[in-house]
Amino acid sequence: MKKYILNKAEEIISQTEELEYESISVHDFLTEFDYATKYLPRFLKVRSFALYMLFFKRAYYSIGDRKIKLKISALGQNMLSNFGNPMSKDVVKRGINDLVKFGIVEKLHRPGKINEYIVKLPSEIKAIKKLIKIEDSIEESIYGDSEDDILTDSSKRNEILKRDNHKCFYCLCELKAPDFYLNHIHSKANGGYDWKSNLVSSCRTCNTVKNADSVNAILLSNLKKGLILNTEYLEQKSKLDKLKAEYQNVKENLGNIP
Repeated sequence: MKKYILNKAEEIISQTEELEYESISVHDFLTEFDYATKYLPRFLKVRSFALYMLFFKRAYYSIGDRKIKLKISALGQNMLSNFGNPMSKDVVKRGINDLVKFGIVEKLHRPGKINEYIVKLPSEIKAIKKLIKIEDSIEESIYGDSEDDILTDSSKRNEILKRDNHKCFYCLCELKAPDFYLNHIHSKANGGYDWKSNLVSSCRTCNTVKNADSVNAILLSNLKKGLILNTEYLEQKSKLDKLKAEYQNVKENLGNIP
C-alpha cells in the first residue's frame, strides 16, 4: 500500500513544477512528513513535536538546507499557549532540549550569534527506523506492497492457495493453480481491501455462490448439504475468525483506516 500511495504522490508531483532543494526532493519531503506525523508523537511531547515540525518546515520546505538559523523568540511567536499567548523562551528552550536529547535536532554552539541547528530527518533516527522496518514487514508479509497486483500476481495468489492447503475454503475440494478464484471476506463493495488476510481460495461453484452470500453463510450451507463435516465446518470457522482478527489488526496498525 505504501508504494501505491507514493506512486500516486509521484504522479501528482510530476504534473507540477518540482522545487529542487539541496538536501531533499519533494517526493522525499512527503515521505518524511508522513514519518514525522505518524511516529514522532509516540516519542515527543506535544510542544516538542510542534517545535520539530516548525524546524522541519523551515529546513526542508522554506530554505532547503538541513542547517538553519533561528531565534528562540521567533519560535515562540509561532507557538501559542492554551491561552493564546506566545510561548515563553524557557518553554521553547525546554522543547528544543527534548529534540536535542532525542537526537532529531543538533544544536551548534555559536557564542554571541543567532542559534544554529542541524535538523535531521525522521528516517535518520534509530527508533523511527525500527518502526518503519516493522511496518514494511507487516505490509510485505500480510498483504504485500500493492493492493492492485495481489489478485493478478501468480506468486501472491499461490501464497494464499498454499495457506488454504490447496483447497476451496468453502467446500474443501482440491484446487490447483492457476484454476482457482480468490474471494473477499469483507467485500470490496463494503470497503474491504485486497489483503491476504481478507482473501480466501475458492472453486468455481463456490465463487459463484459467494457473490450473494457471506463466507460463513456458504460454510453453513455446505455443511447442511453434506459437502463438509461438522468438524470441518468448525475448523474452517476457526480459520475464518483468525483471518478476520488479523485483518482488523492490520487496519489498526495502519492507523485505523476506514
